Amino acid sequence: MLSAVSVKAQVPFLVEGQCMQNPDCQADSTSFRDTLSTAVAWQWSFGEGGATDTRRNAQHSYLAPGSFTITLTRTLAGGGTEIVSKVVQIGELPPSFQEWKTDTTICPGDTLILDPYPNGAPPGAKFVWYPKGDTTQTLNVDSSGCYSVEVILPNGCKIQDRVNVKICMEPANQEGAKWFFGGNAGLDFSNSPPTPITDGKLNTPEGTSAIANSKGQLLFYSDGITVWNKNGDVMPCFSPGNCAPLKGSPNSTQSVLIVPQPTCKGCEYLFNVFTTSDINGEKLLTVSVVDMRRNNGLGAIIEQNTTLQQPTTERIVSARNDRDSTYWVISHDYGTNKFRIFHATTGGLVETSAPELGMPHDTPTEAEGYMKFSSPDSTTGQRRLAVIVPGPPQNYVELFSFNDSTGVLTYDKTIDLGPAPPTAYGIEFSPSGEKMYISFKGGNGASSYLKQFDLTLPDSLLEETAITIDSSATRNFGALQFAPDGKIYMAIEGSEYLAVIGEPEGNSLTGVDYERDGVNLGGKVSKLGLPNMVQDFTQESSGPGFEADGFCTNEPTTFQASPICDPIEDSYQWDFLGNGNFTAPSKEQKATYTYSEPGTYMVALRASNKCKDTTIVQEVTIYETPPQINLGADKDTCGNFVPLDMNVQAEVYAWIHRGRVVGRQKTYNAVATGRYIAVAFNGPEGECFSADTIEITLRKPPAFSIGPDTTLCRDSSILLSVQSERWIEFNWSTGEQTRGITVGQPGSYFVIVKDRNDCFNSDTIQVGELPSPIINLAPEYAICIPDGQSVVLDANGQGPLSYNWPHSGDTTRTVLVNQEGTYTVEATNKEGCVAQQTTNVIDRCEPRFFIPDAFTPDGEGHNEILEIFGAYYTNFSIRIYNRWGEVIYATNNIEDRWDGTYKGVKVQPGSYPYVLSYESQYYPERAPYVKRGSVMIIR
Repeated sequence: MLSAVSVKAQVPFLVEGQCMQNPDCQADSTSFRDTLSTAVAWQWSFGEGGATDTRRNAQHSYLAPGSFTITLTRTLAGGGTEIVSKVVQIGELPPSFQEWKTDTTICPGDTLILDPYPNGAPPGAKFVWYPKGDTTQTLNVDSSGCYSVEVILPNGCKIQDRVNVKICMEPANQEGAKWFFGGNAGLDFSNSPPTPITDGKLNTPEGTSAIANSKGQLLFYSDGITVWNKNGDVMPCFSPGNCAPLKGSPNSTQSVLIVPQPTCKGCEYLFNVFTTSDINGEKLLTVSVVDMRRNNGLGAIIEQNTTLQQPTTERIVSARNDRDSTYWVISHDYGTNKFRIFHATTGGLVETSAPELGMPHDTPTEAEGYMKFSSPDSTTGQRRLAVIVPGPPQNYVELFSFNDSTGVLTYDKTIDLGPAPPTAYGIEFSPSGEKMYISFKGGNGASSYLKQFDLTLPDSLLEETAITIDSSATRNFGALQFAPDGKIYMAIEGSEYLAVIGEPEGNSLTGVDYERDGVNLGGKVSKLGLPNMVQDFTQESSGPGFEADGFCTNEPTTFQASPICDPIEDSYQWDFLGNGNFTAPSKEQKATYTYSEPGTYMVALRASNKCKDTTIVQEVTIYETPPQINLGADKDTCGNFVPLDMNVQAEVYAWIHRGRVVGRQKTYNAVATGRYIAVAFNGPEGECFSADTIEITLRKPPAFSIGPDTTLCRDSSILLSVQSERWIEFNWSTGEQTRGITVGQPGSYFVIVKDRNDCFNSDTIQVGELPSPIINLAPEYAICIPDGQSVVLDANGQGPLSYNWPHSGDTTRTVLVNQEGTYTVEATNKEGCVAQQTTNVIDRCEPRFFIPDAFTPDGEGHNEILEIFGAYYTNFSIRIYNRWGEVIYATNNIEDRWDGTYKGVKVQPGSYPYVLSYESQYYPERAPYVKRGSVMIIR
């Protein structure tokens, strides 16, 4: 196929890829390489349309097959030139595939026949199928996955194409379903909840990576040094004699990252394995390549340890551009503020730019923190990139914006996370990108922390409003990683569990549904690292369901169903009220329903096709649309303002005048001429509303004033009054409609007045409060008048006060009285406020008794009986005892007398004890009195 003509030279050039360009794969081309090492400049002519190139290794894409003369004019180191020519035969490509579909779905149990040429294949064509290497023209497929076929003509030219086969209702997009990390730990996210993987061979402190196919079946995993295939065996190199350890490190934060290498219209069977070395070591960024077509589908390493950058930090991230199925990879240099942006396309892996943004990472600690992408915005393709820059002395996180389509990285902001230790380490975003979680690794007496930052808030509030989700003085918190189940997981060094943030979009400590012992690792242990993956591979996959839009009563709510298993045609039925009444079957994915009542409804969608019949139930909350606002007719009035009232109940109100909100209450006083818009809102986003508009014309009224602000004494009142007779109608803020009102509380009072010309005006007066005197005259005093007693009445005032006792004219704080009656004291403070209190003086004597010490019942007629005297008492009783404790005399009547006998017999002379009991006549609330003594009998 080659013929050469040499002019003035003996050294030819090499040609590879002698086929016309595949129009579907523009990166395919014919390559030319000069082998003369002494050449310093080159001028290629490719013999087609004047196409040329000036590189040593040139490329050209031929648009048509045929013979072409290629001429190379090389300039030698000594200054001379040489010309070399070759005639190259460019071969024709195989014809395009017939009736080929790039995506298809089949029912479980069905078999699909794949055939690139169902109407006849080109003569001599050979076929190679991925993933198992079949060489037949057709392939029978009964399981999901990516299948590609390469067709090779006898001239060596070839094309390929792929088809993604899906099984109806089988989960897809599970490339991030298998995790391997820590001390032989792992989790399988193709199950729900995730189940432990306990046979992993990986044992490393920090960075790991793993890759599965779209069905969640493991392909291989790595710690950045060794690659293990799905069976747990060390993956061989394609050239066994050249298989060295990869250049990652056990102590590198993001030691390894597995990223697919796109192929033109073929399945993803090539994978770039990026590694970063320990920042205290080589500081090396490398890439190796795994080909999963090798080793009977178990894979083999076909390229090893190609250096991409040195020195580098321990950071490496990747994201997929869903618009063209290519991959972006970003690293960060050490010692500078330079990023490296690589693009993995069908043409290979190329470095596209090296922007210098943010702060330099020029200390070992600054080079250790995680770097993470957020999910992309579905419309713009913009996503956040966060870089943890640990201390000491300070921890920072830098935020950037990255465009999936252009690969352009721009600086956003730097957030000061506070002093280190603790050391900022892991970072992750919620699915919306609005919440950012950062883990702080403890040490040197500092505790570990897990914090949430709300990126919707102003920069000045980010650190101040951060929520501490967890802290520990004994555990080291490590990496954070979003998982396919929609949760964020955190590594805790030495734990048999991963911590789990169940609701990453939550706005509070309880709202995030955090558990430190969130998922059990089956006896294996976590260390600091979690798998580093292409950001899109760990996103929560979406299944069949529906979305709703419009959540207001009396307005249509729109429902949009997603296909069960596209492109198989579905039939849909809706139950909008959750009462079991479904609509008739329809092929339309969109439906509307108008709710008349607010509430939460369990809306059901019944979707069916030839493969599946399923019912999906989702909660939909409908909010009441506020009643129509009626502000009335436009107003032309004389006054300082016009009172406006929406007269509807709503959660939020807004009054708009001249394009801005001027009030947020149900009522508003319009103080200027113009148009006013009243809006009442319901619902969390205020999407349910009603509105009305009114035009106000205000003419200036006569001046009006209630008077200057005033004061009242506490516990007193004052009169507020409209003095001018011009005004004939009054409307006070208290609801009263008289000319004057009496108020007894401090505060703001206003009145709207109207004159005979229907002009309105208003004024407000502030009523302040002065302190009243504090006196504490007792409410009651007691004296015993028969005893000639008197009592001191004490006003007991606080602070300097002047006093007046009206009964006597005394001006002292205390007065002495000796008569029953009611007495009043008045006290005045320096502010002139007066307080008055009254007390009652009552005649109340204490009980009293007289019992003789002895009496002589001897018949001589003197002192023959024991006589007891008492006053001011009730419930009297006395008991007299003999020496043996026997009661020998008792009575409840003080008028009774004891004659010194017991049972008619005179008792012996001597001392006899008694117990006297009684209660107070004027103080019945007191306990009974008990008086003990003895009486002597003398004979």
